Amino acid sequence: MLKYSQTPGIFKLEGNRLGRPYHRLPAMFTGNFDILESHLGNYFLKKHRTNISLKKIHCEMDVTNKSAELMVSQVGHLAFDIDRSLLLMLLANFYGLESSLTDNHATDNLPTKTESRLKSRLALDIGNLVFNKSTSGVPLTLKLDSSTVLTHWAYQLTFVLGDDESCGFRILLDDAHTDYILNLIRRSEHNQKKQDIEKPGTDKRQLFQEIIHTLPLTMNVKIAELALNVADLTAIKPGDILPVSIPDSFPVYIGKSELFNALIVEDKDKLFLSELKSKTETSHE
Repeated sequence: MLKYSQTPGIFKLEGNRLGRPYHRLPAMFTGNFDILESHLGNYFLKKHRTNISLKKIHCEMDVTNKSAELMVSQVGHLAFDIDRSLLLMLLANFYGLESSLTDNHATDNLPTKTESRLKSRLALDIGNLVFNKSTSGVPLTLKLDSSTVLTHWAYQLTFVLGDDESCGFRILLDDAHTDYILNLIRRSEHNQKKQDIEKPGTDKRQLFQEIIHTLPLTMNVKIAELALNVADLTAIKPGDILPVSIPDSFPVYIGKSELFNALIVEDKDKLFLSELKSKTETSHE
C-alpha cells in the first residue's frame, strides 16, 4: 500500500464508470456552443434587458451543491444554480434597482424573495432552452421540484457569461441524466457508423475494428489468495484471523486472462490502481 503522494501519474478506476465515455459527455454541449450562445444571448436580451453572451462551458464530475434549484424530468433530477452577482445584475437591469443592488453590503445579505422567484424562473427557462432537440440534442420535459433534497451530483455544467469567471450559472445532472446523455452519444455514433458502412466504397474491416476497440471491458484485481482444506474451512469461527500474504504488485485480469500487474494505492478512502505494467513487460524483467 502506498500513499497517493508517493505515486505520480495515478490512473483512477471507479467501478461505476468503467466502459462509459464520461470524458465525452461535454461534447454534447461544447459541440453546440454557437447555438447555445445565440439562444442564451437572445433570451437575456429580450427577457431581462441584459446584453450578455456565453463565453465558456466548463465541466466537472462529482459535485456537491446544497443551494441549487431542483427540477425533475422524465429521466430523473437535475438542478440549476446561478452566481448571485449575475442574479443581481438581471434584477438591476430589469427593474432599474442598480443603485441599491450595487451597494457594498447588498451581496452579504440573504437572498430576497424576489431573487428566489427569479432564480426559479431562470431554472425553468434556461433548462428548457438548453435541453431540447434543436439546441443540444437532449430533449427533456422539466418542472420544478421543491419536495426533494439532493446535494450530490454526478456532473456539473458551468456556463460562464461575459469575461468575469464569477458571472455565470450551473446545471447539475444526477446519475440518471448522465447515463441518459451517454446513451444518446452511443446511439448517435452507432447510427453514424451504420450509415458509413452502408456507403459505397467504405472499408468495412476498418469500421469493424473501430467497433471492437470501443467495446467496454471489466477489469478484476486479485488482492489475495488462501488455500484451505475442507477440514480447516469447516472449523472457521467468528473472530478467527486468517493469515494472508500481500504481494508487491497485484495481478489484473480481463475475464480469465491476466494482462497487467499494478500497485494499489489509497486516496480519500478509495483504492486506485497505479503503475500498470503489462504481463509481457514483467516477464521480460
